[in-house]
Amino acid sequence: MSQENIDRIRAGFEAFNRTGEIIVDHLAPDFELHQASSIVDTAGVFHGPDAFRDVLSELQGAFEELSFEAEEFIEAPNGDIVVFIHARGRGRGSGVEIDNHIAQVWTYRDDKAIRMVAYEERADALEAAGLSE
Repeated sequence: MSQENIDRIRAGFEAFNRTGEIIVDHLAPDFELHQASSIVDTAGVFHGPDAFRDVLSELQGAFEELSFEAEEFIEAPNGDIVVFIHARGRGRGSGVEIDNHIAQVWTYRDDKAIRMVAYEERADALEAAGLSE
């Protein structure tokens, strides 16, 4: 397992949860974020570390409280890293609470993330990484 890349992802979640910091130093200049519309209002494909930061900042702004607990990491045969996440938050202004489980598939090249794709369903993320339950 690419423990170094898992450690990078884990550190990003921990920093975000602890201080709201958005770490982008492990993202390649040509990084792509593929965001599902049902996970956040801003959906689509975003390019570069600055776009990643902008999407997360927008998400932070929509919530008074927001955390992402990385519950499980699985390395796929091709080296992709599947992360299962428990997302919790309370909407700014509305007070609406979220309590969702989502998944991400991270792809690395030369110790830099080149892509992250978000999925609503665990099975979809596993399938995308060439795995199954």
